Amino acid sequence: MRSHPKASAAGSGTKVVPLHRGIDTRDRVLMVALPLFAERGYRGASLRDIARRIGIKAPSLLHHFPSKQQLYVAVLDQIFEGMEAAAQRVATGKGSKQERLVRAICDAIDYIAKHPDSMKLLWKEMADESGVGRSLLKRRMPPLDAIVTNFIFRGQREGEFRAALDPFHFIRSLESITIGYFGTAAMVKRLWNVNLLEPAIIERRKREVVDMVERTLFVKPAV
Repeated sequence: MRSHPKASAAGSGTKVVPLHRGIDTRDRVLMVALPLFAERGYRGASLRDIARRIGIKAPSLLHHFPSKQQLYVAVLDQIFEGMEAAAQRVATGKGSKQERLVRAICDAIDYIAKHPDSMKLLWKEMADESGVGRSLLKRRMPPLDAIVTNFIFRGQREGEFRAALDPFHFIRSLESITIGYFGTAAMVKRLWNVNLLEPAIIERRKREVVDMVERTLFVKPAV
């Protein structure tokens, strides 16, 4: 039986990631690069490793991304595109602002639990002031922050959110208890042998975060 050509290209001991043929090469590179950058960091992941995971040669990868830095920034950019789309859905969706925020928090935690590499990589980059993606963060973070800040401001004017609360600091707290939670998952597993990604624990985490938001931000309806 003939060996699969991609298996041969990958080399001995290297796992080739199976991807749907309908996905173009550029998207395949981004899909494979994300978990490698999340696991090894920018400096630890090589273009050669990424190319091997896909089953192509490094020169083919360079056709789409001329450098590792450009590939890394493209991975981060794609993460922000998804986050901005989600934020816009919350800002323009149906239902009260309280309902939309609760739904968004639960959806975000579910998504990150299923795709932890995105937030793991973003958390590392946010913690590294000299990171390769710092220019992208300066460009993408303020508009994303503005969407959420304006959403909270409108909720305060409409009486759904507490007027005394500072939206800027509230958003920082929300980032910490969502993104930060997943950023520490590996450490918690190593030190306490607790898997923060287990479905039952994720459900409990959603309840805890929602409870914190309701107590901190929401104006309780009169009884």
